[in-house]
Amino acid sequence: MVLGELTHDTLGRVVVTMRRNSSRASARWRGGVVRLNVPAGIRRSRIVSILDELAPRLLAVRPALSYFEGQTLSFPGIKVEISRQRLVPDKVVGRASLPVSTVGVGSALDFDLSSTTRAISDMLLGIARRVAADVLLPDARTCADRLGKHPTGWAISTGHRVLGVCDSRGTVSLSYILVFLPAELREYVICHELAHLSELNHSPRFHALLDGYLGGREAILSARLKSYRWPVFCR
Repeated sequence: MVLGELTHDTLGRVVVTMRRNSSRASARWRGGVVRLNVPAGIRRSRIVSILDELAPRLLAVRPALSYFEGQTLSFPGIKVEISRQRLVPDKVVGRASLPVSTVGVGSALDFDLSSTTRAISDMLLGIARRVAADVLLPDARTCADRLGKHPTGWAISTGHRVLGVCDSRGTVSLSYILVFLPAELREYVICHELAHLSELNHSPRFHALLDGYLGGREAILSARLKSYRWPVFCR
């Protein structure tokens, strides 16, 4: 018997089902949503504590990408709220604005289907392209001023695998997909390109310079970026 739904801080939407013949709780992912089975008579406060206990294991096996109704994706400078909409039941629609953008998933679409996941991801990417300059460039310029670096110009690029470029003329380009990074990883990419203003290669001198820009955290941030789970499909 389904008891109801709740939203967990790290796991997102959770569907709770009571199993009368069960003596312990169990949980698994299904269609990007946690399905929690609990014994009869369990209290809500205990359900929350069980989810807290299970969260590390569940996050370790979380599907590569999933969305749910009521989800909010938060990044520096922008939040994206995902909700249901009935105006166009078979479409995913969106509105790009700051500080809050929205994605509306048609009432006829199933969040569990891969086609819906792909459509939501595409809409998120479209929103990011529209807001990237306003979200990314102010912080990039602030970072450059702090480091005393002066690019000849700034640009927004469309690459997913190449997150930033500093060309021989001193123009720094940042991929719009950086919108979906936390602040410290955005800073890592920006500082990486600013370091190329002095060193146009990846020599030991380049890495020493970048490490200094990042307060000795280059290796840590590089590893975090490599293992980062993007909230969209990256091509």
